[in-house]
Amino acid sequence: MHRQKEAAWQEAKRRCRLTDEEVRMAKQLGFQPKSLIQSIPSRSEQWKAPVNEWVRSLYEKKIGSRKSAGTAAPQAKMAAIQAEGEERRYAEDPWPDNPEIPDLRPLDLEAEFEDEEFNPFEEREEPDEDDIDEQNGLMLRRQRLFRWAAQAIAVSWSELQEVHKVAAFGATSQPLDLAVPRFREFRRHRIEVLHECADLDLAVWLTEVNNLSSLKKAMARGLALTQHTPYGGVAHHQVDVHVFDNASGEYRGRLCIFGQCPKPGKRECRVPGCGAQPFLQQFERYHFKPTLFSGAPKVILFDRAAGFLVSLPKIDAKLREVKWPGSQAGEAGITDDDLPF
Repeated sequence: MHRQKEAAWQEAKRRCRLTDEEVRMAKQLGFQPKSLIQSIPSRSEQWKAPVNEWVRSLYEKKIGSRKSAGTAAPQAKMAAIQAEGEERRYAEDPWPDNPEIPDLRPLDLEAEFEDEEFNPFEEREEPDEDDIDEQNGLMLRRQRLFRWAAQAIAVSWSELQEVHKVAAFGATSQPLDLAVPRFREFRRHRIEVLHECADLDLAVWLTEVNNLSSLKKAMARGLALTQHTPYGGVAHHQVDVHVFDNASGEYRGRLCIFGQCPKPGKRECRVPGCGAQPFLQQFERYHFKPTLFSGAPKVILFDRAAGFLVSLPKIDAKLREVKWPGSQAGEAGITDDDLPF
């Protein structure tokens, strides 16, 4: 499959008279070799620009001089961010970095459903630069999605009088580091990509914990705003909420994800102390380390005492385009709403 794909790109490069740089631009724009070849002007279409000029103009218009996702958070920038201190609070732009995220590639159904059958036991070839860039884009989109959810939840929680402060911490709140991931094709070759955000970590400081059901409902209202984004949605079990007492700063436990407390048949509910306060979950053999938490960088999303609240996320409503077999490159294509399934 990989060799066939490379051969197709070499053929497109030859027939469209593309340079290596123009091939890179075409890949980043999401084109497939067949689409480029089909876009070669015929003798009756002398008014059309050559493919190489067309690709360059599209790249300049849509991407310009943007760098790839892998360079979104250079070490110098990360060091400057960390030097700002442990807490960061900005209403319109709360996060310490704003990486450029590549557009979602058009889905080429002709390439997706080739005659060659997928063999799960076949040893996969080493990922190339396109595979690495695509994986980095996925990681950045996942982090951006969690950040949207964090802002929406904080705004919803701010309506509850018992909530005095909300902060995001962990991978969602910081620039992503490079690391060898758990994905087999990258792990096998020890290829580093951007770190995966496994979940959204939030800390909330409450004056009382006897109304956690309202906290859960408010979180659901916030998550509802991020269920239909270009990057998917966030489920309630992907959000870890750490509950603190506002007066003493004492760690109280985790907000339970179950709909009832206790939930019959769940072994998590049999942990000593779990459910003593409804929906305040405790974990067996878990010891909260206040010194590590207090020193961790945090993004403040809401602070009642300071009168600070982040704005609602500005979600880009771009849809993923689907290129049906036989469609010409540059056409609008069919969006997800047009699919029959």
